Amino acid sequence: MKKIFLLLLIVFSHSFFCQDITVYLDEGNELISKNKFSDAETTFRKGLKEDPENPILKSQLALALINQDKNDEAEKIIGEILVKQPEFTAALWYGGINNFSKSKPDFRKAIDYFEKAYNLIDSNSQQYFAVNYYVGRSYRKLLYSEGLTYQEVDRMLETYKKYVELQPDAEDSIDAKSFIKKVEEKRPGKNVGKWIITTQQNIEEMINKTTK
Repeated sequence: MKKIFLLLLIVFSHSFFCQDITVYLDEGNELISKNKFSDAETTFRKGLKEDPENPILKSQLALALINQDKNDEAEKIIGEILVKQPEFTAALWYGGINNFSKSKPDFRKAIDYFEKAYNLIDSNSQQYFAVNYYVGRSYRKLLYSEGLTYQEVDRMLETYKKYVELQPDAEDSIDAKSFIKKVEEKRPGKNVGKWIITTQQNIEEMINKTTK
């Protein structure tokens, strides 16, 4: 799963918007599906003029912005939604995507968003394997940059294994299985404060940071 998994999310409740707003949503999502992200942004903004606080339109506007690398704008809109609705799944999901995929990723912030969304996602949906991928992959990136605690390694393995279980034929499944195996074989004990692997090319080379 190497491509960024940008889902349009959620079966929308009609209680969120009137018919006119639905037109903007449908048109904007159609433009997103055609990679016309700037036009989609314009469409969602038009809808928000009629219903300024609509969380669905704001979430989809954030998605359009993410796809244009307007990450700071997207983050601001996501924050506005979550202030009023802290468990709004679409905003949490896009917050994770935004921080995972931007040019200078913030993997810890991505994990925070995805973990908040984790139990809100239907375990039978495509998003469920995706959220496991993103949590596991974010921790993997952190293992090579700033290191992980023993408990964080546990969570990385848990989510990465779930992803492999749900997507056994994914193009990166062999790599993921190999990574999991090597981590389980080489991880240090609980007495080590943080574990960091120095290079992705050689998992045998690792440093045990000073224990806390």
